[in-house]
Amino acid sequence: MGFWSNFLKSSFEIWLESASDAELEEGYEKRRKQWIKDGFGGDGEKTYEMKRIDTEISKRSAEKWEKDPRRNTDPNFRWTDANRWDRD
Repeated sequence: MGFWSNFLKSSFEIWLESASDAELEEGYEKRRKQWIKDGFGGDGEKTYEMKRIDTEISKRSAEKWEKDPRRNTDPNFRWTDANRWDRD
């Protein structure tokens, strides 16, 4: 099944999975500039490739955040508590 799933993927999808974070950002920026140059696609809707790159960047960012050992996992913690001047 692995062969066929890769066989059926487009070259864009294969690139999307294997690209580094910096390559994704560069690819998105390149497509964004072309999208602007072309008049925002006529209706202002982002292209399929822009949406897929944005989704992949968001997914990777969320995975990094989940694995961050410094993040506070307390469900009752509010970010504003960390910045309070008047400690109780």
